[in-house]
Amino acid sequence: MVQGGKLKVFKAKKSGGSQRRKAGSNKKATKGRKAYSAKGRKTFGAKADASTTKAINAKNEAMLSGRAVSAGSSFFLNELKEMGKSAIDDQNRDRTKLETKKSNKLTNRLKDQLQKLGKDI
Repeated sequence: MVQGGKLKVFKAKKSGGSQRRKAGSNKKATKGRKAYSAKGRKTFGAKADASTTKAINAKNEAMLSGRAVSAGSSFFLNELKEMGKSAIDDQNRDRTKLETKKSNKLTNRLKDQLQKLGKDI
């Protein structure tokens, strides 16, 4: 008699973890984060901010690429990181100045309105 003639060879049972990973990989890709365009009077400010940012980025790119080409192989990304960090710090400083310049407290707002009306406080 042939050895193992009646034995059937089954595939190895897959683990639960591999099943879960497989199920996750077949999911449909999402469209991504939703972006809403600004409406009303916010549009002018949003477009101005976007164009300003693009202009700054283009200027920085041109300056850095010029530096990288002129420096040859001695150009390090540390310089780029430090410049970016200082630019962000400057922007944050300006933003906090703008936010704290005009206080949102009720008394200060009322005082401002009275001054606009020409009343002395």
